[in-house]
Amino acid sequence: MKLKRVDYKKLFKKLKWRIKIYVLENASIVDEVCILQKELSAARSERLALIERLMFYEGLEKAAVGQDQYLNDGRIQEHSSKQLEKKQSDLINNRCENIFNNMPTLSQTFPLKLNNILVHSIGEIIPANPNFHTAHWIYPVGYVATRIYAHPRDPRKKCVFTCKILNNAGVPQFQLIPDNDLDGVFFGDTANKCHQELLNCILGFTHDSLKDNFKTKGEEFFGLSNQKVQFLLMSDIRIKQCTKFKGYILNSEREQSENNDPTLSFADLQNYLR
Repeated sequence: MKLKRVDYKKLFKKLKWRIKIYVLENASIVDEVCILQKELSAARSERLALIERLMFYEGLEKAAVGQDQYLNDGRIQEHSSKQLEKKQSDLINNRCENIFNNMPTLSQTFPLKLNNILVHSIGEIIPANPNFHTAHWIYPVGYVATRIYAHPRDPRKKCVFTCKILNNAGVPQFQLIPDNDLDGVFFGDTANKCHQELLNCILGFTHDSLKDNFKTKGEEFFGLSNQKVQFLLMSDIRIKQCTKFKGYILNSEREQSENNDPTLSFADLQNYLR
């Protein structure tokens, strides 16, 4: 029986050629991954810029409405007393109509532009489960919103946070998901726990003298304190079936104070960090 002679030289050349091909394929895959990472980073930056621009223009629209009302009030004073009363009544009616028209409806398209937050989904009220509401708060399942705040690992950088409320086996689960750090998700059974964990990360970069100013405001951070969000939830007939819910605590100055609160406003946080 004859044994075949093995040409190891040929086998070595074949193996060397295959290794070369694998190295080239691996290099091309690495290049493609680098390109995708750059595109992803550019898309995140563009998304952040668009959200800032959207909030900026919404602020300009509010300022323009306030200026028009101020000019109208100035013109009213120039008329006679009868005309003054008539125009004042018309102005009150117009303001009431504007307030009514500006209020969102359940069929309104999302995202909903608010003061410092974008609501993407209002969620669904679960009246049968008392864990999803308290005496003064409603926690709708499926609620999703985004807002800009400081990155937990670098408070000097802006980060888009996605705020979610989920149903975790009959218990609400609140989530804060930083856009640039998907591994660093903050979650808990209350909004305050999520907000407190986020603040604890940021407090590591602040002085001890400033820690007294950082108070937990979970519902405000999630946007549940916004009047338009509350109006949408109050429009749902299922809210009447929430046995523990007694009503929202009205606070007209709450939305204005968000801009001066380092736990809610990125700009005011930077002033504290300086």
